[in-house]
Amino acid sequence: MNIESASSPLLCKGLPTGDDADFKFAEPWEAKIFAIIVGLSKDGHFSWADWVECFSKEVAAATAVEAAGGDELPYYEQWLNAAEKLLISKGVTTKEQLLAKRFAVGSVGSTHVLK
Repeated sequence: MNIESASSPLLCKGLPTGDDADFKFAEPWEAKIFAIIVGLSKDGHFSWADWVECFSKEVAAATAVEAAGGDELPYYEQWLNAAEKLLISKGVTTKEQLLAKRFAVGSVGSTHVLK
């Protein structure tokens, strides 16, 4: 299976890195969601190919919105949106559980899958 092709939106965006080529996280939550997805994949909740497919679709959708004149969605916002969709579709969690967690930490908003 060819996970990525030369025309993949995922390849065009690239993972944010700093000058030293390490991963670049602007906020602590970005590092957390990154680690959560890597850990859940390693634990067998979904394959890395599943993640790449889901995230690629999210990047493609965000790229299309931006190309049509919409606002640019930051990289880790796209990562979070894809994570929510994948975790729900794989039965790792439910939309209601994610919404309750967001409410508990005060981050309920309209920018993610849960709207």
